[in-house]
Amino acid sequence: MKLISKISIIISLIGIFIATSIQYELFEGFKIATGKTRSLYVIKHLMQLDYVIIGITSFILSIISIFKKEKMKTIILTLSLSILSILILIMELWKILQ
Repeated sequence: MKLISKISIIISLIGIFIATSIQYELFEGFKIATGKTRSLYVIKHLMQLDYVIIGITSFILSIISIFKKEKMKTIILTLSLSILSILILIMELWKILQ
């Protein structure tokens, strides 16, 4: 595994951890919120989307590893992790778990 793939995996895992913790915090706050406060959680969720940059950075590094002719398994792993870190953050999992 080359350096670019390792960096991409590490960045993806950091992004997944951050996205999961953000979703958990939103879920915990949404559980105790009532009425008007619940409608503000959509705005709070939009404010957290700045962290998508982490997943996009990992995705770009995954694309670069394709051009560097790295192993296909590694490329699939890095692409999957980067897309997962973006999806966890974009999806409103805290509403689904409610």
